[in-house]
Amino acid sequence: MKSVSGIPDDEHEEGSPTQRISAEAVRALYNLDAVMAFSVHGEKHEFKAGARVFVVGRSADCDLVVNVPVASRHHARVIYRKGKFVLVDQSTNGTYVRIHGMDEICLLNGEELPLVGEGVVSLGRPVTEGDADLVTFSVPH
Repeated sequence: MKSVSGIPDDEHEEGSPTQRISAEAVRALYNLDAVMAFSVHGEKHEFKAGARVFVVGRSADCDLVVNVPVASRHHARVIYRKGKFVLVDQSTNGTYVRIHGMDEICLLNGEELPLVGEGVVSLGRPVTEGDADLVTFSVPH
């Protein structure tokens, strides 16, 4: 009998690319105590991994409200997946992200980006230095 890879099931070698990892290593990927920090207009907000989702936008029911005319009511969300905080765009005008030391990235139509280190997010328009509505973020190592 052949496997999906075309190699007979009884001919797989011990040196296959599959690696064993400990239960502790798997738990480390899901550290529900991890916390990410956001700040806008001098107000600090935290997203705790155990909360599952953090929503950013114009609507008063968002976790982080940013009153920018080009921002959607529920512009973007941050989720915690496999040990990473991931920004997901769900807007009309895009979400612009500049991670410290990297070029700006524009997310559109549900695109995702893991957030690492420190940086800024601009809702619906490119990042402009001195923009008071930039959302700063910091992800622990």
